[in-house]
Amino acid sequence: MSLIPLPSFADLPLRIGDPPNSAWGLWTEHGFDDQLGALNYLTDDLAKKTIQEEVKTGKRVGLNLALDFINPPLLGRVGFSKQIIRKDPRVINDDVITFNTQGSSQWDSFRHFAYQKQAKFYNGVTQEHIHGDEAANSVNGIGAWAPRCIAGRAVLIDYASFAQKNGIEYDALGRHGIPLTDILTIAKESNISFHPGDIFMLRTGFVAAYKAAPKEKKQELADKKPPQFCGLGQSKETIMWLWERQFAAVAADAPAFECSPALDPEWHLHPILLAGWGTPIGELFDLEELSKTCKELGRWSFFVSSAPLNYAGAVASPPNAIAFF
Repeated sequence: MSLIPLPSFADLPLRIGDPPNSAWGLWTEHGFDDQLGALNYLTDDLAKKTIQEEVKTGKRVGLNLALDFINPPLLGRVGFSKQIIRKDPRVINDDVITFNTQGSSQWDSFRHFAYQKQAKFYNGVTQEHIHGDEAANSVNGIGAWAPRCIAGRAVLIDYASFAQKNGIEYDALGRHGIPLTDILTIAKESNISFHPGDIFMLRTGFVAAYKAAPKEKKQELADKKPPQFCGLGQSKETIMWLWERQFAAVAADAPAFECSPALDPEWHLHPILLAGWGTPIGELFDLEELSKTCKELGRWSFFVSSAPLNYAGAVASPPNAIAFF
């Protein structure tokens, strides 16, 4: 059962003049915190229920890539650096690290990607809000999520294993759109049911392929313009399905979650999910051990906790995510 009355997809946008397919004001209309967007689904009661139903063995799987796993960095970002500092004359060490918060496993906040034509982020926030005289304004930042963290039921759609099993050939390090029909087939074969407030996770095989790639291939990926990534394929049917499922968040092991460049730019997922609905997008999650564990246990749902960085106005953050079985 949905936490709020869900408008039909045909009713989007909810207000005249708002960007296409947006749902601005939906949560405040029902008395919830709009800074949380779809994370409002993750109530205390839902977390308690999920722990009781999903945590049976105590087995834990980390979902975080090393901060320096992607090297050289993609999309022109600053790479990871580390400095270990000797605190002489005492025998003590400190360390200082610098990194782009989107250089490895990450959550995208609602201030990351706007509707490009309208130049507006979630609920109408503009670049002027974020960069102008109101620079201290933390609206749409991950700092709003941090006090309660992210905790709820997650489901894994293991497309990489499905493709291997069914002889589907594709380049996990290139442009490949995963069709909704395959997502639904995998869910049916794995007896996966979706609930409002689930965290949807998609294994494309990118992490495994990147780990096995030679340095020359990794450099080629970093230099490629426009960048090309595998991920969920864009279509009206896919967007409608995502809306009707009402996921609290979505995530994948690929750099963009969705196929890039988009198969159909009209249904580009980033502006609709982040700027339109307030649905967090996770990217470059490490789903390799998770896939193995799901196969061993014969189950594809689990409890996930995530504690993003806590500072005002964060655009993105490492997820610090753990799956519990």
